Order: sequence, then C-alpha cells, then structure tokens
Amino acid sequence: MKSSRRMRGLALSELAFIMCLLGALALVGVLGWMSLAEERKTDRSKGRAVALLLWFDDLAADPAKVDLAQRDQCTPDEVANGSEKTWLACRNALLAEGGPLHGFVNPFESEYPVFGDKCERKNTATRGIIVVQESLKVPPGQPAAFAPMPPTRPLEKDLGFRVIVCDKGSFPIKVGESRL
Repeated sequence: MKSSRRMRGLALSELAFIMCLLGALALVGVLGWMSLAEERKTDRSKGRAVALLLWFDDLAADPAKVDLAQRDQCTPDEVANGSEKTWLACRNALLAEGGPLHGFVNPFESEYPVFGDKCERKNTATRGIIVVQESLKVPPGQPAAFAPMPPTRPLEKDLGFRVIVCDKGSFPIKVGESRL
C-alpha cells in the first residue's frame, strides 16, 4: 500500500503560482487605472471641443448673446477695420481673457497647444489638441472633404467646418460640424 503524505500548508510551487496570480491582478489594476486617467483627459478635450461648437451655434442663433469682443473677431463679414477677419484672430479672441475658451489648457500637458493643424501619431505634442478643419467645395454627389483651416483663412458667411480632437494615441476623434 502506498501511503499518501499530506503536508501542512502550501507547497513552494503553489505559493509561486499564487504570487504570480496576485502580481498579474495588481498589474491589470494599475494598467486599468492608467488607461482610465488617459481616457478622462481625452474626454476633457472632447468637452472643450463641444464647448467650441456650442459657442459657434450660439453665435449663429443669436449673435447678441455672444460677448462683443469675440463676436467682432469671429462673425464673418466683408471687412473689419480695413482687413479681413481670419481664423487666427477668431481663435485668439476665443482663448483671450473673457473668451469662452479662456483658461483652457491641453489636459495631457499644459505646455502642449490647445489648437493644432492635425493629429500626428509620431508627435506626442498633438495629444489632446483641438483641430478645426474647413469644409472643401466638392462636386455634387461626392462625399464631404475637409482640410486643416489655415490661420490666415478669411472667415466667410456659411463657411463649414468640423472639429476634431486628438486622443492619447494622437488618433483623430470627430466631435461635430458647424457653419459660420
């Protein structure tokens, strides 16, 4: 007859397995927490982009509700003080003190810009930026096309644009579209 010996406690291999299992669970928890923190930053960027779109919707619906300084820079009309109004002037007015985007900083790094031209996966400084793209004129029946809005772009009546946010991997996330 074989006698089976029963040991008290756990064998070394069982202890090693339990330690590896606990280590894996801890790693999953830490990585999940880090991912959640990055996603919150992306959500803050999207919230800022939505605020921008809502501001332009308010401007289109009732210009009197919008602060005079931003309205003067962002309302398309022929000539303002002898020169055309540009996207750069409007963007600066939105970010200036008293503007609807005043105090906005890039949630990923405060040194990163708030606005940019495009999401670049190889450039971490584009994480969290807001990209405004102008609508291009396309032949009827063709899908809509967009290009980055250059800073010197004059603002025109019915200028279509869309707003994009770059996520933690600098991939573009479409937020919405509007018109001036």
